Amino acid sequence: MDITAIAQFMNMPFDTFMILLILASIVIFLVIIVYILKYVIDLAPFAYTNARIRSMEARLLSEDKLNELIEAGGINELIGFLDDTEYGPYISEVMNELNDPIAIEKALNMHLADVYQTLSNISPDEAKKTLNLLAKKFDIKNIKTLLRAKFVGLNEEETFKLLIPLGTIPVNKLRELSETKSVDEVVSGLEGTEYAPVLSEALAKFEQTGNLLPLELALDKYLLEKLWKTVGIEGKEKDLFKEFVGRMVDIESIKVILRGKADKLPSDVLSEYLVNIGYELAPWKLKELADADSIEGVVSSLEGTVYAQILADAMEEYEKTKSVYAFEKALDKYLVELGKKLSLRKPFGVGPIIGFITAKELEIRNLKIIIKGKLENLPPNQIRTLIA
Repeated sequence: MDITAIAQFMNMPFDTFMILLILASIVIFLVIIVYILKYVIDLAPFAYTNARIRSMEARLLSEDKLNELIEAGGINELIGFLDDTEYGPYISEVMNELNDPIAIEKALNMHLADVYQTLSNISPDEAKKTLNLLAKKFDIKNIKTLLRAKFVGLNEEETFKLLIPLGTIPVNKLRELSETKSVDEVVSGLEGTEYAPVLSEALAKFEQTGNLLPLELALDKYLLEKLWKTVGIEGKEKDLFKEFVGRMVDIESIKVILRGKADKLPSDVLSEYLVNIGYELAPWKLKELADADSIEGVVSSLEGTVYAQILADAMEEYEKTKSVYAFEKALDKYLVELGKKLSLRKPFGVGPIIGFITAKELEIRNLKIIIKGKLENLPPNQIRTLIA
C-alpha cells in the first residue's frame, strides 16, 4: 500500500497526511536524539575516569609475575622482584623506615590507600561518596592497629611506625593516639570522631572478656552499615554500587558467622556483631544462620541463595583443613568475579571502577599471602593453594 492509498484509507487530504507524517517523524527523531544526548551526558563524566582506570589496570600484576613471586627463593628475593612494580617505591620507603620484612604489609596498605584517593579524585561526584566511604577502611585499619598495639604493650614509636598515614584521621592525631598506654586510652583519645560512640558501646564487652574482637567487629559493622545506607538509593549508576556493596555486606556477614561458629560463640553474642541488613540475606535469614548449630548447618541454611553453591564447592577443602579460610577464599573470589561482571554490564559508567577495585583488592590480598608464606618458609605449591 503506497502513501496516497494510506491517506485515502484514513479519509484525510494527502497534503494534511504528509504534514502529519513529517511532524511525527520529527518527534520520533527528537525523542531518539534526546535519549542519545541523555545517555552521553550521563556517561561523559566517566570518560576521563575510565581512561585512567584502563591505564591503572594495565599495571596489575600478570599471572607470570605472581608465579615469579611464589617461586622466589625467600623474602629478600621477593622484595627484589617487586622493585620494578608500582609497589617498589612504597616498599623502599617502609623498609628504610622499619627495616623489617613483616612491614611490607604496611607498604601494600599505603599503596591501596593511594589508589582509593586517586579514584576519588578522578571520579564524578556520584561515585565519590561511596569511594570515600570505602576508603575509610584505612581509618578502621589504623584504629585496629592501635588497639592491638596497646593490647600487647607496644610503645609510642613501635605503634606509630605500624600506622598508615592516610585516611580521615590526621597524622598528628595518629601520633597522639600512639602515645596512649592502653586500649581504654585509645578509645578515649578518639572522642570527637565518628568512631568514638561505636567503640564506647563495645568497650564493656572488651573489659568483660579481655578480647579485642568486640571492638574490631563493632568497627566493621559500623562501616558496612554506613556503606549500605549510602548506596541504598535510586539511580542506575548507584544501583551497580548497591549490588556490589550489598553483596559485600552479605559476604562479610557470612564470614563473621563462620568465624563465630569456628570459635564456638553463642548465637546471641554472634548476632550482636551482624549488620541487620543485607542484599540477599534478610534479617530473619541472618538470625537463622547465627542460630545454626555448626558450620555445616550454616552452609545448609544458605540453600536457595547464590552463596550456597560457593560454600558447597569449598566444603571439601574445609573438611581437609578444618579452616574457615577455605570458605573466605571462595567468597572473596566470587566478589572479584562479580566486580568483573558489573564492569562489563556498565563498561562506560561506574562499572570499570568496581571492576578495578575488586581486582586491586584481590591482588594485594594475594601478595600478603605470598609474603606471609615466604616468611613462614612455606613451599610454593602450598602458597598456591592459599591464594584466590
